[in-house]
Amino acid sequence: MPPSRRPRTDPIVRVRTGCWACRRRKKKCDEAKPVCGGCVRNKLTCQWPTIIPGQPKANNISFMPEDDDQQNRPDEREPGNVQLDRVPFYIPFFPRGDTTGIPAIGSSQVLGTSATVSNLLPRSLSMFPGHGPDSYELLSHYLATTADCMANGSTPINPFLVQIVPLAFSSDLLLQLVLTQSAAHRAFRCHMESDEVAQRHYTSALQLFRKGVTEFIDGKESNPLMLTVGALVMCFTETAKGDMNGTIFDHLTAANSLLIRLLSQSDTAVPKDLKDFVIEYYTYTAAVSMISVDARVSTQLFLNFDLEQRARQLLQSEYVGNLCGCWLELLLLIPCIFDLGRQWMMHDGRPAMPTADDIAMFSSLQVQIMRWTPYASVSPEVFLAGRIFQQAMLLYLYTALGGFSRAENGMYQGLIETAIAEAMSYLDQLSGTARINSGLCWPIAVVGSCLSNAEHQDSLRRRLTVMVNTFGLGNMQRTLLILEHMWQMPLDEAGPWNICRAMQRNQIWISFA
Repeated sequence: MPPSRRPRTDPIVRVRTGCWACRRRKKKCDEAKPVCGGCVRNKLTCQWPTIIPGQPKANNISFMPEDDDQQNRPDEREPGNVQLDRVPFYIPFFPRGDTTGIPAIGSSQVLGTSATVSNLLPRSLSMFPGHGPDSYELLSHYLATTADCMANGSTPINPFLVQIVPLAFSSDLLLQLVLTQSAAHRAFRCHMESDEVAQRHYTSALQLFRKGVTEFIDGKESNPLMLTVGALVMCFTETAKGDMNGTIFDHLTAANSLLIRLLSQSDTAVPKDLKDFVIEYYTYTAAVSMISVDARVSTQLFLNFDLEQRARQLLQSEYVGNLCGCWLELLLLIPCIFDLGRQWMMHDGRPAMPTADDIAMFSSLQVQIMRWTPYASVSPEVFLAGRIFQQAMLLYLYTALGGFSRAENGMYQGLIETAIAEAMSYLDQLSGTARINSGLCWPIAVVGSCLSNAEHQDSLRRRLTVMVNTFGLGNMQRTLLILEHMWQMPLDEAGPWNICRAMQRNQIWISFA
């Protein structure tokens, strides 16, 4: 007979000294250094947790185990001789409550915060090989500020944190792009037009992205996920820095091709939540960028039929996102309105006579927009933002008729003035510091381009100034710049269909994403 088992008298001790890769996979680590057996078998990067002797446990999330034995011997090492492989990686914990806005801060406050965080972060960390000390400050800035400014707060879960950050830690390319976006945002927020750190990261990001695209084209990389997300992150990097050279449209074109390849793969290749966010990300950016394209000379549609249908599938679950809010259904009508207006504007500067089909399409679009209503489940701020988008969509549709003759005070002018009044009323009910404003540049530009009333113009001017000071996003300041030019133009050259002409005249090429 086999000997009877002796009952265990000692408690089971679960050690916390394995490498990070084994911990993430919840596998037992053999703790062989410098590379454990599990990482060798699975071809993973083997990284080890470390501690700083005597480091206080403040309001931080610490990715390290604590060895009581070592903590009881704080004087065995001098602070200046802390070994690099014994340094922990701290990420400050930023509580996310049900806030209505992001507090406006000046450049000194931003730099002060970064300096404070950098005091907590060691100067060289093994988790970021090849990255300098500024990378940790930029990551902290992204987690604390940039990610919140990118999302409009329509949902409590911020995909720029829960989707983008985990991807970034698995991809050198995406990590560099996230740091670049943070650097661009911080530089604009701090009024540093020639920020060396931001420029260096931007140059490095472009080089890495081009290398990734080349490898993808050459067949060395078959998964387009990282490149697709990377192209979209680059789009918002241009948004953050306030680029006026139209670079965002190059990134958007790349994202279009990559997303089509990504969606052609098996539905199980990418988690559903991530895929939905990527579709929303692209749909939003493409839809609100089309207004910058001159419909008179271009047939370019950033949102083709197949991508539009994939986005429409999200509507079946009453999708609410941190970019499209609850108005995704409205955004998907923009390509239809653009195509309708284009047909009336491409005949030697004179509008073509509308056909019966054109009139039917116009009526259908008007009915769809007017019948649309925000979901009952959304917050009051999201509800108001949806109504603002609705009135802007009506203005975009109505002004497509601008080339046709009309009475000075006829029904057409009445429709325009009603939509303007409704939109301004909803804007007055929404604080300029509310997070939802981060996604309102497009409707503000559409409504603003139609304004002739000086008081209304001043109201939008003040709102955009507050938004710039609150969010520190470059495209908000550029939106105001475009509107200032629009307000100097004759009234018959106003309206959203002439925004692209104002851009051409002033050599300003921006997206309202």
